[in-house]
Amino acid sequence: MIKTDIAIVGGGITGLWLHSLLKSRGYQCLLFEKYKLGSGQTLASQGMIHGGLKYNLDGIAGTASKTISSMPAVWRACLSGDSEMDLSNVGCIAWQYHLFSDGRLGNKLSAFLGSHALSVGTRMLSAAELPPPFSSDQFKGVVYEIPDLILDTQSLIESLAAKDPNNLIEAKVKPVPHDGAGINCLILEDGTKVEAQYFVYAAGIGNEELIAKSNLKMATQRRGLHQVLLKGDLPVLNGHAVSLQSKDKPRFTVTSYKERSNTTWYLGGELAETGIKRESRAQIEFAKHELKQFLPSINIDSCEFTTLEIERAEPKERSRLRPDRPTCYCEGNVIACWPIKLTLVPLLMEEVLEKIMSNPSGIASSDTTKLRKAQVGNYPWNGSL
Repeated sequence: MIKTDIAIVGGGITGLWLHSLLKSRGYQCLLFEKYKLGSGQTLASQGMIHGGLKYNLDGIAGTASKTISSMPAVWRACLSGDSEMDLSNVGCIAWQYHLFSDGRLGNKLSAFLGSHALSVGTRMLSAAELPPPFSSDQFKGVVYEIPDLILDTQSLIESLAAKDPNNLIEAKVKPVPHDGAGINCLILEDGTKVEAQYFVYAAGIGNEELIAKSNLKMATQRRGLHQVLLKGDLPVLNGHAVSLQSKDKPRFTVTSYKERSNTTWYLGGELAETGIKRESRAQIEFAKHELKQFLPSINIDSCEFTTLEIERAEPKERSRLRPDRPTCYCEGNVIACWPIKLTLVPLLMEEVLEKIMSNPSGIASSDTTKLRKAQVGNYPWNGSL
Protein backbone atom coordinates (compact mmCIF):
# COMPACT_ATOMS: atom_id res chain seq x y z
CA MET A 1 0.00 0.00 0.00
CA ILE A 2 1.23 3.48 -0.94
CA LYS A 3 -0.42 6.64 0.36
CA THR A 4 0.23 10.14 -0.91
CA ASP A 5 -1.52 13.51 -1.18
CA ILE A 6 -1.60 13.62 -4.98
CA ALA A 7 -1.02 10.84 -7.52
CA ILE A 8 -0.31 12.06 -11.06
CA VAL A 9 -0.57 9.76 -14.06
CA GLY A 10 1.46 10.93 -17.06
CA GLY A 11 5.07 12.06 -17.25
CA GLY A 12 4.94 14.68 -19.98
CA ILE A 13 5.29 18.42 -19.48
CA THR A 14 1.90 18.72 -17.73
CA GLY A 15 2.50 15.98 -15.17
CA LEU A 16 6.09 16.98 -14.42
CA TRP A 17 5.30 20.69 -14.11
CA LEU A 18 2.39 20.00 -11.77
CA HIS A 19 4.46 17.54 -9.74
CA SER A 20 7.14 20.18 -9.18
CA LEU A 21 4.64 22.88 -8.24
CA LEU A 22 2.81 20.66 -5.76
CA LYS A 23 6.08 19.57 -4.16
CA SER A 24 7.18 23.20 -3.74
CA ARG A 25 3.87 23.92 -1.98
CA GLY A 26 4.33 21.10 0.54
CA TYR A 27 2.24 18.31 -1.01
CA GLN A 28 3.43 14.73 -1.01
CA CYS A 29 3.18 13.74 -4.64
CA LEU A 30 3.94 10.69 -6.81
CA LEU A 31 4.01 10.60 -10.60
CA PHE A 32 3.48 7.44 -12.68
CA GLU A 33 4.63 7.12 -16.31
CA LYS A 34 4.32 3.82 -18.20
CA TYR A 35 6.98 4.61 -20.83
CA LYS A 36 9.67 7.31 -20.77
CA LEU A 37 9.21 10.82 -19.41
CA GLY A 38 8.09 13.14 -22.20
CA SER A 39 7.81 10.29 -24.71
CA GLY A 40 4.30 11.20 -25.84
CA GLN A 41 3.30 14.57 -27.20
CA THR A 42 5.90 16.65 -25.35
CA LEU A 43 9.07 15.43 -27.09
CA ALA A 44 7.20 15.16 -30.40
CA SER A 45 6.21 18.84 -30.26
CA GLN A 46 8.18 21.58 -31.98
CA GLY A 47 8.79 23.37 -28.69
CA MET A 48 7.37 26.71 -29.82
CA ILE A 49 6.28 29.13 -27.11
CA HIS A 50 4.31 31.68 -29.09
CA GLY A 51 1.84 34.49 -28.54
CA GLY A 52 -0.84 33.36 -30.97
CA LEU A 53 0.29 35.26 -34.06
CA LYS A 54 -0.08 32.20 -36.28
CA TYR A 55 -3.75 31.91 -35.27
CA ASN A 56 -4.76 35.31 -36.69
CA LEU A 57 -2.89 35.51 -39.97
CA ASP A 58 -6.22 36.32 -41.58
CA GLY A 59 -6.33 39.54 -39.56
CA ILE A 60 -8.98 38.30 -37.13
CA ALA A 61 -7.89 37.97 -33.53
CA GLY A 62 -9.84 34.91 -32.38
CA THR A 63 -10.20 33.43 -28.91
CA ALA A 64 -7.18 31.18 -29.37
CA SER A 65 -4.81 34.09 -30.03
CA LYS A 66 -6.28 36.13 -27.17
CA THR A 67 -5.85 33.25 -24.73
CA ILE A 68 -2.26 32.63 -25.70
CA SER A 69 -0.99 36.20 -26.07
CA SER A 70 0.52 36.52 -22.57
CA MET A 71 2.27 33.16 -22.54
CA PRO A 72 5.73 34.07 -23.94
CA ALA A 73 6.23 36.56 -21.09
CA VAL A 74 5.22 33.93 -18.54
CA TRP A 75 7.68 31.43 -19.98
CA ARG A 76 10.47 34.01 -20.17
CA ALA A 77 10.01 34.70 -16.46
CA CYS A 78 10.36 30.96 -15.75
CA LEU A 79 13.45 30.68 -17.96
CA SER A 80 15.09 33.63 -16.23
CA GLY A 81 14.41 32.13 -12.78
CA ASP A 82 11.99 34.94 -11.84
CA SER A 83 8.96 32.70 -11.28
CA GLU A 84 7.73 30.04 -8.89
CA MET A 85 8.66 27.54 -11.61
CA ASP A 86 12.41 27.96 -12.05
CA LEU A 87 13.44 26.78 -15.53
CA SER A 88 16.70 28.74 -15.66
CA ASN A 89 18.71 25.65 -16.66
CA VAL A 90 16.43 24.77 -19.60
CA GLY A 91 17.94 25.26 -23.05
CA CYS A 92 16.36 27.23 -25.87
CA ILE A 93 16.80 26.30 -29.52
CA ALA A 94 15.94 29.90 -30.44
CA TRP A 95 15.04 33.09 -28.55
CA GLN A 96 13.23 34.45 -31.59
CA TYR A 97 12.26 33.08 -34.98
CA HIS A 98 10.99 34.19 -38.37
CA LEU A 99 7.73 34.50 -40.23
CA PHE A 100 8.40 34.41 -43.96
CA SER A 101 6.28 34.51 -47.10
CA ASP A 102 6.43 33.37 -50.67
CA GLY A 103 6.69 36.07 -53.33
CA ARG A 104 2.98 36.83 -53.54
CA LEU A 105 2.16 38.09 -50.08
CA GLY A 106 4.53 40.99 -49.51
CA ASN A 107 2.25 44.03 -49.32
CA LYS A 108 -0.61 42.31 -47.54
CA LEU A 109 1.68 40.70 -44.96
CA SER A 110 3.54 43.96 -44.37
CA ALA A 111 0.28 45.82 -43.75
CA PHE A 112 -0.99 43.17 -41.36
CA LEU A 113 2.20 42.67 -39.37
CA GLY A 114 2.64 46.40 -39.07
CA SER A 115 -0.82 46.82 -37.53
CA HIS A 116 -1.56 47.56 -33.89
CA ALA A 117 -3.00 44.02 -33.45
CA LEU A 118 0.46 42.53 -32.97
CA SER A 119 2.72 42.50 -29.96
CA VAL A 120 5.62 44.89 -29.60
CA GLY A 121 8.85 43.46 -30.94
CA THR A 122 7.67 41.99 -34.25
CA ARG A 123 9.68 43.69 -36.98
CA MET A 124 10.40 43.40 -40.67
CA LEU A 125 14.00 42.57 -41.58
CA SER A 126 15.80 44.73 -44.09
CA ALA A 127 17.61 43.19 -47.05
CA ALA A 128 20.94 43.64 -45.24
CA GLU A 129 19.65 41.73 -42.18
CA LEU A 130 18.31 38.68 -44.00
CA PRO A 131 19.97 35.44 -42.87
CA PRO A 132 20.36 32.36 -45.10
CA PRO A 133 18.32 31.13 -46.89
CA PHE A 134 16.43 34.43 -47.26
CA SER A 135 19.51 36.36 -48.43
CA SER A 136 19.48 34.60 -51.81
CA ASP A 137 18.24 36.46 -54.89
CA GLN A 138 15.88 33.54 -55.48
CA PHE A 139 13.89 34.39 -52.35
CA LYS A 140 11.16 36.90 -53.27
CA GLY A 141 9.15 37.10 -50.06
CA VAL A 142 9.30 39.21 -46.92
CA VAL A 143 10.69 38.17 -43.53
CA TYR A 144 9.63 39.25 -40.06
CA GLU A 145 11.37 38.53 -36.77
CA ILE A 146 9.03 37.33 -34.01
CA PRO A 147 10.16 37.65 -30.36
CA ASP A 148 8.90 34.21 -29.33
CA LEU A 149 10.79 31.14 -28.11
CA ILE A 150 11.60 27.62 -29.19
CA LEU A 151 12.45 25.35 -26.28
CA ASP A 152 14.73 22.35 -26.26
CA THR A 153 11.92 20.09 -25.01
CA GLN A 154 14.30 17.31 -23.99
CA SER A 155 16.17 19.81 -21.81
CA LEU A 156 12.82 20.93 -20.38
CA ILE A 157 11.85 17.37 -19.41
CA GLU A 158 15.31 16.69 -17.95
CA SER A 159 15.14 19.86 -15.85
CA LEU A 160 11.71 19.09 -14.41
CA ALA A 161 12.57 15.43 -13.79
CA ALA A 162 15.71 16.39 -11.87
CA LYS A 163 13.69 18.29 -9.26
CA ASP A 164 12.38 15.12 -7.58
CA PRO A 165 13.55 11.98 -9.45
CA ASN A 166 12.84 9.53 -6.63
CA ASN A 167 9.09 10.13 -6.82
CA LEU A 168 8.81 9.66 -10.59
CA ILE A 169 7.80 6.03 -11.07
CA GLU A 170 7.83 3.94 -14.24
CA ALA A 171 4.65 1.90 -13.97
CA LYS A 172 1.40 1.21 -15.71
CA VAL A 173 -1.59 1.92 -13.49
CA LYS A 174 -5.18 0.73 -13.40
CA PRO A 175 -7.83 2.92 -11.77
CA VAL A 176 -10.38 1.23 -9.50
CA PRO A 177 -13.70 3.08 -9.76
CA HIS A 178 -16.37 3.19 -7.07
CA ASP A 179 -20.09 3.85 -7.12
CA GLY A 180 -19.83 7.57 -6.59
CA ALA A 181 -17.79 10.19 -8.44
CA GLY A 182 -14.07 9.55 -8.69
CA ILE A 183 -12.06 6.40 -7.95
CA ASN A 184 -10.97 4.32 -4.96
CA CYS A 185 -7.32 3.91 -5.86
CA LEU A 186 -4.77 3.00 -8.52
CA ILE A 187 -3.35 -0.50 -8.85
CA LEU A 188 0.19 -0.95 -10.17
CA GLU A 189 1.21 -3.92 -12.32
CA ASP A 190 2.75 -5.70 -9.31
CA GLY A 191 -0.50 -5.34 -7.36
CA THR A 192 0.57 -2.39 -5.23
CA LYS A 193 -2.37 -0.16 -4.26
CA VAL A 194 -1.95 3.63 -4.43
CA GLU A 195 -4.33 5.80 -2.40
CA ALA A 196 -4.41 9.59 -2.64
CA GLN A 197 -6.55 12.61 -1.86
CA TYR A 198 -6.57 13.48 -5.57
CA PHE A 199 -5.68 11.60 -8.74
CA VAL A 200 -4.59 13.79 -11.67
CA TYR A 201 -4.76 12.34 -15.19
CA ALA A 202 -2.18 14.18 -17.28
CA ALA A 203 -1.37 11.40 -19.73
CA GLY A 204 -2.34 13.02 -23.03
CA ILE A 205 -3.70 10.30 -25.27
CA GLY A 206 -3.48 7.93 -22.30
CA ASN A 207 -6.25 9.93 -20.62
CA GLU A 208 -8.75 8.21 -22.91
CA GLU A 209 -8.18 4.80 -21.33
CA LEU A 210 -7.92 6.20 -17.81
CA ILE A 211 -11.22 8.08 -18.17
CA ALA A 212 -12.99 5.02 -19.58
CA LYS A 213 -11.73 2.70 -16.81
CA SER A 214 -12.66 5.27 -14.17
CA ASN A 215 -16.25 5.52 -15.47
CA LEU A 216 -15.94 9.29 -15.86
CA LYS A 217 -18.37 11.23 -18.03
CA MET A 218 -15.70 13.21 -19.91
CA ALA A 219 -15.68 12.73 -23.72
CA THR A 220 -12.46 13.05 -25.73
CA GLN A 221 -11.45 13.37 -29.36
CA ARG A 222 -8.27 12.79 -31.37
CA ARG A 223 -6.54 14.98 -33.92
CA GLY A 224 -3.66 13.64 -35.93
CA LEU A 225 -0.49 15.18 -37.31
CA HIS A 226 1.87 13.84 -40.00
CA GLN A 227 5.15 15.67 -39.42
CA VAL A 228 8.05 15.60 -41.89
CA LEU A 229 11.77 15.46 -41.07
CA LEU A 230 14.68 16.07 -43.39
CA LYS A 231 18.36 15.88 -42.54
CA GLY A 232 21.35 17.16 -44.48
CA ASP A 233 23.57 20.15 -45.17
CA LEU A 234 20.90 22.68 -44.22
CA PRO A 235 21.07 26.12 -42.58
CA VAL A 236 19.54 26.57 -39.15
CA LEU A 237 16.02 27.88 -39.76
CA ASN A 238 13.11 28.37 -37.35
CA GLY A 239 9.77 29.89 -38.18
CA HIS A 240 6.46 29.94 -40.04
CA ALA A 241 5.96 29.93 -43.80
CA VAL A 242 2.83 31.85 -44.82
CA SER A 243 1.08 32.72 -48.07
CA LEU A 244 -2.22 34.09 -49.33
CA GLN A 245 -3.54 30.55 -48.90
CA SER A 246 -2.47 30.36 -45.24
CA LYS A 247 -5.61 31.95 -43.82
CA ASP A 248 -5.33 31.48 -40.05
CA LYS A 249 -2.33 29.11 -39.91
CA PRO A 250 1.12 28.70 -41.46
CA ARG A 251 1.57 26.58 -44.59
CA PHE A 252 4.36 24.89 -42.65
CA THR A 253 6.39 25.49 -39.51
CA VAL A 254 10.07 24.56 -39.28
CA THR A 255 12.36 24.03 -36.29
CA SER A 256 16.03 23.07 -36.60
CA TYR A 257 18.26 20.69 -34.65
CA LYS A 258 21.98 20.98 -35.33
CA GLU A 259 24.34 18.04 -34.86
CA ARG A 260 27.92 18.01 -36.16
CA SER A 261 27.89 18.71 -39.91
CA ASN A 262 24.18 18.08 -40.46
CA THR A 263 20.97 19.82 -39.47
CA THR A 264 17.55 18.22 -39.05
CA TRP A 265 14.49 20.26 -40.05
CA TYR A 266 11.24 19.29 -38.32
CA LEU A 267 8.18 20.42 -40.29
CA GLY A 268 4.70 20.94 -38.88
CA GLY A 269 1.89 23.45 -39.34
CA GLU A 270 -0.82 23.00 -41.97
CA LEU A 271 1.46 20.59 -43.82
CA ALA A 272 1.25 18.20 -40.85
CA GLU A 273 -2.48 18.69 -40.25
CA THR A 274 -3.49 17.96 -43.85
CA GLY A 275 -0.82 15.26 -44.03
CA ILE A 276 -2.95 12.80 -42.09
CA LYS A 277 -4.73 12.19 -45.42
CA ARG A 278 -1.47 11.29 -47.18
CA GLU A 279 0.71 8.20 -46.82
CA SER A 280 4.39 8.75 -46.04
CA ARG A 281 5.76 8.91 -49.59
CA ALA A 282 3.09 11.35 -50.74
CA GLN A 283 3.63 13.48 -47.63
CA ILE A 284 7.36 13.72 -48.35
CA GLU A 285 6.69 14.77 -51.96
CA PHE A 286 4.22 17.39 -50.77
CA ALA A 287 6.80 18.73 -48.29
CA LYS A 288 9.42 18.97 -51.06
CA HIS A 289 6.98 21.01 -53.16
CA GLU A 290 6.31 23.39 -50.26
CA LEU A 291 10.00 23.84 -49.48
CA LYS A 292 10.88 24.60 -53.09
CA GLN A 293 8.11 27.18 -53.32
CA PHE A 294 9.16 29.07 -50.19
CA LEU A 295 12.90 28.38 -50.09
CA PRO A 296 14.00 27.97 -53.72
CA SER A 297 17.70 28.49 -52.96
CA ILE A 298 17.92 25.43 -50.68
CA ASN A 299 19.08 22.21 -52.36
CA ILE A 300 17.17 19.41 -50.66
CA ASP A 301 17.86 16.74 -53.28
CA SER A 302 20.54 15.02 -51.19
CA CYS A 303 18.61 15.23 -47.88
CA GLU A 304 17.27 12.19 -46.06
CA PHE A 305 13.49 12.36 -45.47
CA THR A 306 11.15 10.56 -43.12
CA THR A 307 7.77 11.23 -41.53
CA LEU A 308 6.38 11.00 -38.02
CA GLU A 309 2.70 10.46 -37.25
CA ILE A 310 1.40 11.84 -33.97
CA GLU A 311 -2.03 11.51 -32.40
CA ARG A 312 -3.24 14.09 -29.93
CA ALA A 313 -6.11 13.51 -27.53
CA GLU A 314 -8.11 16.34 -25.99
CA PRO A 315 -11.63 17.16 -24.74
CA LYS A 316 -14.27 16.64 -27.38
CA GLU A 317 -15.56 19.75 -29.13
CA ARG A 318 -18.89 19.74 -30.99
CA SER A 319 -17.13 21.05 -34.07
CA ARG A 320 -14.18 18.66 -33.57
CA LEU A 321 -11.91 21.68 -33.96
CA ARG A 322 -8.99 22.42 -31.66
CA PRO A 323 -10.17 23.71 -28.25
CA ASP A 324 -9.17 27.32 -27.59
CA ARG A 325 -8.13 26.93 -23.96
CA PRO A 326 -6.57 24.37 -21.63
CA THR A 327 -9.14 22.04 -20.14
CA CYS A 328 -9.37 20.82 -16.57
CA TYR A 329 -12.23 18.45 -15.72
CA CYS A 330 -12.94 17.36 -12.15
CA GLU A 331 -15.19 14.53 -11.01
CA GLY A 332 -14.93 13.57 -7.36
CA ASN A 333 -11.27 13.03 -6.51
CA VAL A 334 -10.16 12.77 -10.16
CA ILE A 335 -8.85 15.70 -12.22
CA ALA A 336 -8.30 15.12 -15.95
CA CYS A 337 -6.39 17.84 -17.78
CA TRP A 338 -5.04 18.80 -21.17
CA PRO A 339 -2.91 21.88 -21.97
CA ILE A 340 -3.93 21.69 -25.70
CA LYS A 341 -0.68 23.49 -26.61
CA LEU A 342 2.74 23.41 -24.94
CA THR A 343 2.54 27.20 -24.69
CA LEU A 344 -0.53 27.00 -22.45
CA VAL A 345 0.88 24.72 -19.73
CA PRO A 346 1.30 27.54 -17.14
CA LEU A 347 -2.33 28.58 -17.65
CA LEU A 348 -3.47 24.98 -17.15
CA MET A 349 -1.54 24.78 -13.88
CA GLU A 350 -3.62 27.62 -12.43
CA GLU A 351 -6.84 25.76 -13.24
CA VAL A 352 -5.64 22.44 -11.79
CA LEU A 353 -4.43 24.01 -8.55
CA GLU A 354 -7.80 25.74 -8.09
CA LYS A 355 -9.50 22.33 -8.09
CA ILE A 356 -7.27 20.79 -5.41
CA MET A 357 -9.24 21.72 -2.31
CA SER A 358 -7.27 19.74 0.30
CA ASN A 359 -4.24 20.96 2.21
CA PRO A 360 -0.88 19.20 2.24
CA SER A 361 -0.85 16.37 4.78
CA GLY A 362 2.78 16.81 5.78
CA ILE A 363 3.05 13.02 5.92
CA ALA A 364 5.88 11.50 3.90
CA SER A 365 4.90 9.21 1.05
CA SER A 366 5.19 5.48 1.63
CA ASP A 367 8.43 3.74 0.68
CA THR A 368 8.87 3.68 -3.10
CA THR A 369 12.52 2.63 -3.21
CA LYS A 370 11.68 -0.77 -4.72
CA LEU A 371 9.71 0.76 -7.59
CA ARG A 372 11.40 1.42 -10.94
CA LYS A 373 12.26 5.09 -11.45
CA ALA A 374 11.10 6.73 -14.67
CA GLN A 375 13.76 7.84 -17.16
CA VAL A 376 13.75 10.76 -19.59
CA GLY A 377 12.88 9.90 -23.20
CA ASN A 378 14.59 11.02 -26.41
CA TYR A 379 13.37 13.02 -29.36
CA PRO A 380 11.29 10.54 -31.40
CA TRP A 381 13.38 11.05 -34.52
CA ASN A 382 16.72 10.19 -32.87
CA GLY A 383 18.15 7.29 -34.84
CA SER A 384 15.42 7.45 -37.50
CA LEU A 385 17.36 9.70 -39.90
